[in-house]
Amino acid sequence: MERELTPVEARGGVVSGRILTILVVSSVGAAVALAIAWLFLFPR
Repeated sequence: MERELTPVEARGGVVSGRILTILVVSSVGAAVALAIAWLFLFPR
């Protein structure tokens, strides 16, 4: 039997989910920016 979450616990889950999403998106964005910079700095 699952216990019900309090509003504070539920909000904490939403916030941590948002933070994880932002971290993943920013990491992917940084990797793409690095790849583009690498291509411009070291053309073949």
